[in-house]
Parts: sequence; structure tokens; C-alpha cells
Amino acid sequence: MRSLKFETETIQISIYCNIIKQILKRHNELSISKMLVFSYLTKNNNFLLNNVYNANSSQDLIYKGLSLLAGDYKGFCESIEYIIKAIHLLKINEEILIENNIIRAISTIDNSKLVYRENAFLEKTIEASKRMTDKQFIKEVMYNV
Repeated sequence: MRSLKFETETIQISIYCNIIKQILKRHNELSISKMLVFSYLTKNNNFLLNNVYNANSSQDLIYKGLSLLAGDYKGFCESIEYIIKAIHLLKINEEILIENNIIRAISTIDNSKLVYRENAFLEKTIEASKRMTDKQFIKEVMYNV
């Protein structure tokens, strides 16, 4: 039973490693707090059959994006552990660099190795979030979960 738990944890961490590298490939850098949220949303977005929002959305992108967390507080909190472990693993393997709470990619990822692809709406939301401070962003996350 313990082996199954470790295997599950390993799979979760590897998925988040892939997602983090993918996000950094497209957006170059992102704060740790925003990475926690957007890596979780990217993973969960792939399980939705129909997207709630599409790339045509242009107003209140951050608020619409964070509304995807609504009602999933437990799932988000449980995933934070795996995301932090993934960030740590990428850091010790020198695939990312962390300076002043900002994560940057050192190595690149091949497009063929992407597991969970970020949709156009999340891409626009991540770019819009760069104009918001981490403090305000976290307030909005807490409001939505």
C-alpha cells in the first residue's frame, strides 16, 4: 500500500514538473504564488470537456481564470504539496532558477514532451496576471477558493 502512495506521488510530481516547464517555456518567468495556481489550473483544465471561457475573453481575465478554482479548495490545497515538490525537484536539477520569488527556466522542454497543454484562455490569463502584484493575486485566489 505504501508503494502505491509513493508511485502516485511520483506521477503527480512528474506531471507538475512538465506543466511548470511548459508554463515557463511560453511565459519565460512567473512568481511562485502564481505558478502554484496556474499549474493547478492547467492540469485541471485538461479534464474539463467544455471550457467555461475561451480565448475571446478579454475583460477581467484574471478574475475569470481564478473563478475556475471555485468549489475546489480541497483539491487545490492537496495539489500544492506536489507543485512545491516539483518546483524543488526542478530547482535541484538546475532546470529552473528562483530569484526574488520569480521562477525562470534554465533548460528548455521539447514540444513533443508536453503532457498537459495550456489553452489560449489560460495563456492570456497568465500574461494578464503579470500586471498584478502577488499580494493582490493571492487575495483574489483566497476570495475564489
